[in-house]
Amino acid sequence: MFSVSPRLSATQTLTDNLQLTARDKDAALITTVSPGVSISSRTGALQGSLDYAMNGILYTKTDQPSRVQNALSASGRAALVPDALFVDMQASIGQQNISAFGLQSVPSLDAQGGQGGINSLANSNQRETLSYSVSPVLQGRLGGLASYALRGEFTGSDARGSELGDSRGRGASLQVDQLGARAFAWWLQLNTRETTSAGSATSTAHARTSSLRLGANYRPDPDWVFSANAGQERSNYLGNAQQSGTTAGATASWSPSARTRLGLDWQRHAYGNSHGISLEHRLARSVLRYSDQQSTVVGNTGSAGGARSNYDQFFLLFASQEPDSVKRDTLVRAYLQSQGLSADAVVAGGFLSSGPSRLRSQQLAVTLQGVRASLTGQLSRSVSGRLGSNVNQGSLADSSQIEQRSMSLSGSYQLSATSGLTLIATRQESAGDTSRQSTQLTSYFVNWTARLGGQLSAQLGARHSRFEGVTSYTENAMLLTLTQQF
Repeated sequence: MFSVSPRLSATQTLTDNLQLTARDKDAALITTVSPGVSISSRTGALQGSLDYAMNGILYTKTDQPSRVQNALSASGRAALVPDALFVDMQASIGQQNISAFGLQSVPSLDAQGGQGGINSLANSNQRETLSYSVSPVLQGRLGGLASYALRGEFTGSDARGSELGDSRGRGASLQVDQLGARAFAWWLQLNTRETTSAGSATSTAHARTSSLRLGANYRPDPDWVFSANAGQERSNYLGNAQQSGTTAGATASWSPSARTRLGLDWQRHAYGNSHGISLEHRLARSVLRYSDQQSTVVGNTGSAGGARSNYDQFFLLFASQEPDSVKRDTLVRAYLQSQGLSADAVVAGGFLSSGPSRLRSQQLAVTLQGVRASLTGQLSRSVSGRLGSNVNQGSLADSSQIEQRSMSLSGSYQLSATSGLTLIATRQESAGDTSRQSTQLTSYFVNWTARLGGQLSAQLGARHSRFEGVTSYTENAMLLTLTQQF
């Protein structure tokens, strides 16, 4: 199944505070023209999905220059040799805050009426950031004894107009798993990775790690899986010199039914232990997801802890209605559009960074679905901290630890077969070592969505935002969007 769906959106925004200032507000009219395309392939040698939009933003009644923003979400797999050699690929383009304590603003409503990736206000604390990864994989069998998977990985991140946040990574891993095992099975894993992060024109950070682990899995029944491992690792995460040490860990997963899944993970490292807790449970018209992860990240912080989008929530919720993933994808996107909810809306956060840092991220998301209405609530908390004596750039150079909290509540109601109403409330908070390193952004959206016939739809919305921080402001806006699907 292969599909291509081009579209064209035009949004007219009237804001009373384009420059996001406390005084002398700059009222402006913003015109955004967004040609885009969604491509999906579920058969053949190349499978995956891509959604891209080029957003041309024109300002009138102000001196702000026009600009172009890109939005991309893509993932796919190319099978070069069936069942033996393939390449995994991912790429995304979005807006990222430079500083956790700088000016904050909310994105505009997107073509589906929810919070999308367009940031048309004049916020100098945001940069367009490209992230990508390419992973060739060779897999096969070693006789009848074991299977193997040899994987390479090449990653990169580029922030437009800033070296801070730019990075390049490369690595390789080998996974060997025992074949023909029943309750017990052994496995072997080798990993090596190097990441170079740029912080300024004269500053770069080289993070290196490698490990060798031997583990065993135990599956007493189909619902439970246990695993334990031990090995050696080397890294320079705590400083410039390579340090060696032992590593060990254990994992467990419980899946009593297709509706419930629990995962536990703990790993010991010389540079700091990591853990992961994940819980998913769904009923006929509700879904609950919780995660608590602590890990070491190199480079930009963001949704490394697994922030969930509206699409993720409803894709899990509709599993009982449509087991086929391809048909479910179509069902979920059609439902979100009918309810005026953005597929990509997430509990956002993060900032540009370089060098290794510790990140603990916690998320809780609940979705309730009625016959004509839905309600989604999300809570998120992340704590980023400098690691060892490595020098970070950006916000982690000014504060040893940064805590970010996000809350959002979105509700939608289908007024008729062709129209719906959406309400969204969000709050984002950041806090550093001192009382001056603190920001709060509260926003409210109301949006009416309607199909005008055929493939043409319209959205009429209003927004109110209030920010408290280095430069406090309030902003109000009215938005009108027309979208033509082809």
